[in-house]
Amino acid sequence: MKKIVILIPLLALLACSRGLQTYPANDSHIRVMGRHIVDKDGSIKFAASGVTFYMKFRGTRLTADLEDEFRDSTNYNWFDVIVDGGQLHKFRTRMGKTHYILADSLNPGEHTLILSKATEGQNGHNTLVNIQTDQLLQAAPLPDRKIEFIGNSITCGFGDDTTLVRCGKGTWFDPTNSWVAYGPRLSRSLHAQWMLSSVSGIGMHRNWNSPGPVMPDVYSGVYMEYTKNPVPWDFSKYTPDLVVIALGTNDFSKGDGKEPRPALDGDAFVNDYTHFIGTVREKYPDAKFLLANSPMFGPDQMKQLNGYLQRIKENCEAKGDSSITIFSWDKTYNSGCDGHPYMNQQALMAEQLEPVVKNYMDW
Repeated sequence: MKKIVILIPLLALLACSRGLQTYPANDSHIRVMGRHIVDKDGSIKFAASGVTFYMKFRGTRLTADLEDEFRDSTNYNWFDVIVDGGQLHKFRTRMGKTHYILADSLNPGEHTLILSKATEGQNGHNTLVNIQTDQLLQAAPLPDRKIEFIGNSITCGFGDDTTLVRCGKGTWFDPTNSWVAYGPRLSRSLHAQWMLSSVSGIGMHRNWNSPGPVMPDVYSGVYMEYTKNPVPWDFSKYTPDLVVIALGTNDFSKGDGKEPRPALDGDAFVNDYTHFIGTVREKYPDAKFLLANSPMFGPDQMKQLNGYLQRIKENCEAKGDSSITIFSWDKTYNSGCDGHPYMNQQALMAEQLEPVVKNYMDW
């Protein structure tokens, strides 16, 4: 296996992992958050943005064996590492199974480490095989509060982080960082868990530049992709108190402009959205729902989407579902790559949403 240094100088390669104990990814001391499955060998497979591992250990370093699949034209993902609550470090994976030194040359004693996927499933699936450290300790319990964010590239954090790769440079997904997107930011501020059920370019009735597969087609899978034999997600593993649905931006889209695209069929959008809420409601009978407008829209499109969301809310209420509210951003947030919210705007979005959620959820 290749040895890749993440946070330490090149000479640290000589340290490797000699003398460290190896723990499987599903060790009970590690906390994991997000859609995932556990393999027979104890490794954890996942794909979606924001899947996060929380670890606590005693020692001076921690390494990991992480696998990144070969997928079409994309051959890497981005991950975030945070040691002892300090500065966020973003690193790029290599294809195949690779050994990563995530922390080294720390002071002897107890430390915490967070490993979080910054990019999304269509950039490649991942497997955390195991980790190595002197002694793995019990990570702190995850918060009791739980939020699920169902959305598109905005929710994934696309275009929000240009600290390493500027807009228009590298690949289209290089500026993606879910950790600094509004959902995880809001959740951390509210002391809640988060699960990002989001895919760039996806819509409720139609996608950015295609008729589908749309969110209702992929929502039930671990990897949130349309295949003949999708791996089903076990919804009993994560029951949110609040479901935030932020879809509609791509339904309104004119696509790439190469071919004419008809205007959105509003009635079809409302019907598909209403039906999808019913599907999610079956999985979470006691959850509250918040339907969010698009932060990328100007006033006219916001008003149109708000009208559709109001119709959807009324449809659900007519069916006896009254635990639904509508939220609209106070202005347009589009200073990031390709007109998406930049990280400072994602922070403003989280700040604007926080008092609304606190009041709605009585948190």
